[in-house]
Amino acid sequence: MTPNLLPALDPAGLPGPLWLFHVLLVLTFFLHVLFLNLAVGGGLLAAVGHALSGGRREDPRAILAARLTRINGYAVSLAITTGIAPLLFVQVLYQQTFYTATILIGWAWFGFLLLLLGGYYALYLYKFRGVPAGRSGGGLWVWLSAAAFVGIAMVQVAVQLLHAQPERWSEAAAGRWSVLADPTYVPRLLHFLLAAVAFSALVVAWWAVREGTAGRDASTNRAIATFAWRWALVATALQLVDGVLLLLLLPRPVLLGLMRHGASMLAPLTLAVVLAVGVLMMLTRVRDPFSSRGLVTGTLAAATLTVAVMSVTRHQVRTLYLEPSLSSAVAVIRPQWGNFVLFAVLLLGGLVTVAVMVRRVLASPAAGSESA
Repeated sequence: MTPNLLPALDPAGLPGPLWLFHVLLVLTFFLHVLFLNLAVGGGLLAAVGHALSGGRREDPRAILAARLTRINGYAVSLAITTGIAPLLFVQVLYQQTFYTATILIGWAWFGFLLLLLGGYYALYLYKFRGVPAGRSGGGLWVWLSAAAFVGIAMVQVAVQLLHAQPERWSEAAAGRWSVLADPTYVPRLLHFLLAAVAFSALVVAWWAVREGTAGRDASTNRAIATFAWRWALVATALQLVDGVLLLLLLPRPVLLGLMRHGASMLAPLTLAVVLAVGVLMMLTRVRDPFSSRGLVTGTLAAATLTVAVMSVTRHQVRTLYLEPSLSSAVAVIRPQWGNFVLFAVLLLGGLVTVAVMVRRVLASPAAGSESA
């Protein structure tokens, strides 16, 4: 990569030390990806559940689809809201590469917004004109919504690969879709989609066990928990295989960098693998989620911790990709601590608000038109 192909750094400098923005990026991305997993994985699982039920609203799999659709009404909104902060921190840390990557596939990046609007609208069409509204059918809407969110994931993976590899910009400019030929593109996409399905299935299983053991429609909730648990098991097993493949397909300098940078990089990677294997083992131990409520909760907690650790490893892989291109770029640091304190207060206030909202939804979910 010729250095002069990189845009110049912003002369205004950074409003704080680099380490602070790296920490904030990983933290806010982790919060964002939790809701993103529910939105994308829940949408796919809802579409599958609807298809297997044949659109019969009394089928537990159709009830599962309806339940996921109600969850996604919140999850998509919260994924959008929590996605603002990590997007801003990416722009602060990687302004030279991120903006260029979005410009190189500008139409796809613009289409991201159209897919988001279309997927969100289709979700509500299914919610109020399909099985969740007590009607039969509606499968077209739930599949369109799921396809739109998968399309968003495809665009995001393409942008991440382009912004991490400036040496491919000339190739991308000549053929905008050349990034799809990257050997890690499909494994990256599958790694995210499988993780999303597994996580959303675990959340649904946990909720069904919680409701069923409290005496609310035990037979239906048992069927939903068992169905979701099986999907979590299969998706997690496939994700482990895909994760190993993705690791092996990383560019050699990146893979060697993971091995040579000592415990700071090997420890999160090793912990992520151990946690993923542990989640798989916990999933295989459960035959009836209703009789293993504690293990169900523990598995969901372990999966959430795995997402957190993988967020760290994901960020470290990106820094290794960009190390040859950005190692000579030294940003000017001009701290703005007043703005940071304001951001921290607003972030904490927002998280508390979201926690209260989620708690209220779990305690007394809305019904009818109020559920919109």
